[in-house]
Amino acid sequence: MAEIQPKQHVDISRKLKLRKQLMEKVGKLTGAFYIPFIGEGDIAVALYSKNKIYGADIDPAMAETARSRLPEANILTADCDELPFIDNKVTYSLADFDSYSYPYKSFRSFFKGAKLASQCVLIFTDGQRQAIIRTGHYRTPDGKKHHLKTVTEKRKAYNFYFNKIIVPWFEKYIKPYKVVYITKYLRAGSMCYWGAVIALPGENPIENPGKSGEAKSYKCNAIKKAKYIEYIANGHTRGYAATLVGVHRKTIWEHMKKDKEFAIAVSEAETDAIGKVENALFEAATSGNVTAQQVYLYNRDPDRWTDRRNVRLSGEDGGPIEVALDAKQLSDEELVAIIERIERVKGGRGKGTTK
Repeated sequence: MAEIQPKQHVDISRKLKLRKQLMEKVGKLTGAFYIPFIGEGDIAVALYSKNKIYGADIDPAMAETARSRLPEANILTADCDELPFIDNKVTYSLADFDSYSYPYKSFRSFFKGAKLASQCVLIFTDGQRQAIIRTGHYRTPDGKKHHLKTVTEKRKAYNFYFNKIIVPWFEKYIKPYKVVYITKYLRAGSMCYWGAVIALPGENPIENPGKSGEAKSYKCNAIKKAKYIEYIANGHTRGYAATLVGVHRKTIWEHMKKDKEFAIAVSEAETDAIGKVENALFEAATSGNVTAQQVYLYNRDPDRWTDRRNVRLSGEDGGPIEVALDAKQLSDEELVAIIERIERVKGGRGKGTTK
């Protein structure tokens, strides 16, 4: 049974931003919303009140507060690790697992027992990276418990937790659904907040209606655009991403000119890709990787942190290096040699070595 959790939200504005971003990727969500760990209903009141809400919380006082704030919602006092609406025949288009630490038992119960729409938004709050780095004890999304004993084991699991543990498991578990968009952010280096848009094969995962309200049908359609954006977000270049979706790069360029939203999404995906690298670099740096710490500090705060071994090959503000010679300290022979060398350079004869 899930335990009663402490105060639910830290930096709620970032939580809301993540959810808005995911919901905007899909467009209008017509199905019901499942909100376990609803707490006092802060997120549901801010974002979900226009849809039918089925929520739950194990804390009776919090569940009662949520009911008073969301009178149209169906909110139970229940163990959120198990789906409390098992006999419910509604179709869900969003599920928000804002747990304190481990959302995946609740998610597995929901995915197994609920009816999902052809496209669905799923959101998670995951604190397992904290457990990894603090004690070495943690659970993977399949429910298995692990104990990492060495610092090396902890760092490896901590640094690659999302990309090598969470995402591969998630993509396999949700089949036949496929991930069409996924994003995350970290708080304090350890708490992981992430979400995904999933869709059945052949479905239009990102809203892009034509004049009649129907999805336009052309070579570079909404599905291919969504896959293109996914490849960009995963770090591929624009040209290679176009090849992967089977569209010429010129076609992509033409659609970006015509479709402003698509162009913005491509730009955001490129920013996401950079953000993933930045997050990975930060995670490696905060887990003790000295090289990562150097790269992070040199680039984020170059005025305070710089490699003192670097040799500067330019003067101030990128100009030429100024060399000052005190002629009084040079002999007549040295002055003559310098003058001769300057003359050879001016005359185009200064390529050899100087005797």
